[in-house]
Amino acid sequence: MLKIAITGAPSTGKHQLASALGRALKDAGRDALVAVADPSASPGDTAGLTLLCGLESAAQAHQQAADQSIRAALAAGGMAYCVLYGSAPQRLAQALGAVERLLPGLAQQKPAPVRREGNKAWVWVCDKCSDPVCEHRLLSDLLAQRAVSAAP
Repeated sequence: MLKIAITGAPSTGKHQLASALGRALKDAGRDALVAVADPSASPGDTAGLTLLCGLESAAQAHQQAADQSIRAALAAGGMAYCVLYGSAPQRLAQALGAVERLLPGLAQQKPAPVRREGNKAWVWVCDKCSDPVCEHRLLSDLLAQRAVSAAP
């Protein structure tokens, strides 16, 4: 059974996300345990997937301090995590995408991807993480798009 830990600063929607993700996985017939976790309080607990509800740009100072504390606890524990941003449905879609990488076959049971720019499928790219590989891919994709649009 996949153990999914959801964490985040106060008022980031972590409890709502945990509930929605648990329902979505149950509806898809997937066996997973979804729980809200505090990595600083329980550093020994390990999850197969850790999701961090990121802060939006208008975050309060106490939220920013809590977010930094959570990120520090995750880093100190050597735990990898995915950061989720956006509205509740966007965060749920990102969480399902992260789960899909660990539990293949989930995509067949969820709705078709959201379409953007005509017939091009939407691809989730995190633009706020500090993963160098992710940032390199994001920059490479942006440069490729710029080259295509600038071509005569």
